[in-house]
Amino acid sequence: MIDREFLLLIEGFLARHDLSPTTFGLWAMDDSRFVFDLRKGRTCLGKTMSRVRCFIEDYEKKQEAKRSRNRHMPHEAAASAVASLAMTGSDK
Repeated sequence: MIDREFLLLIEGFLARHDLSPTTFGLWAMDDSRFVFDLRKGRTCLGKTMSRVRCFIEDYEKKQEAKRSRNRHMPHEAAASAVASLAMTGSDK
């Protein structure tokens, strides 16, 4: 992956997840200036690119899992509420 494509990967990730460049740099590389330096032409070793790609993949998997859990939550909460009402009604 050339540096331009690498930067586009990161920029797309930032846009999709509404993250600031500073936050991304800190989380991915422990470097708040990472994205800003890339924008100014900083080059990266393959090892750095691999680390960033792994961070992006892991983050997106976790976000998808979170969205999946949240989609099921309202149904579980509703089922719990119905069960509570049924138990309250059976006491009368």
